[in-house]
Amino acid sequence: GQTGSGKTHTIYGSPGMPGLQPRAMGELYDVLERDSGKYSFELKATMLELYTDRLIDLQAVATKAPEQKLVIKKDIKGMVYVENALMVPCHTRTELEGAVARGLKGRKTSSTKMNADSSRSHLVLSIVITATNLQTQHITKGKLTFVDLAGSER
Repeated sequence: GQTGSGKTHTIYGSPGMPGLQPRAMGELYDVLERDSGKYSFELKATMLELYTDRLIDLQAVATKAPEQKLVIKKDIKGMVYVENALMVPCHTRTELEGAVARGLKGRKTSSTKMNADSSRSHLVLSIVITATNLQTQHITKGKLTFVDLAGSER
């Protein structure tokens, strides 16, 4: 979509009107609380930016971790992951919100005629959820991914 069409707002929203990502995270943590007697859960988040054909680990930038070569791969079950991307453990909603906020601070933005703070990059936020059945010890893994595309006026 064109710059200023609301892509970022749809994903993240504003304090009075949360977007898809904060609402989904709220629902996710509600489910984790509800099912905490049946499962143990582990959540890890990564936030990556694709800017000028370069993949950037925004969590590593935020924590000033040494830069690593990032390589897109698939695991044996077909789940896509980025080798060497920093996966931040998020035990609470507040920890996840903090990880997202830190990552967003490092995102490339600039002013355009359409938008004072326009995204110049594609952004991928992935939350990997590992659930272990407390009774059977069966492990299930899933991933929730949010993608915010840069403006397309060029």
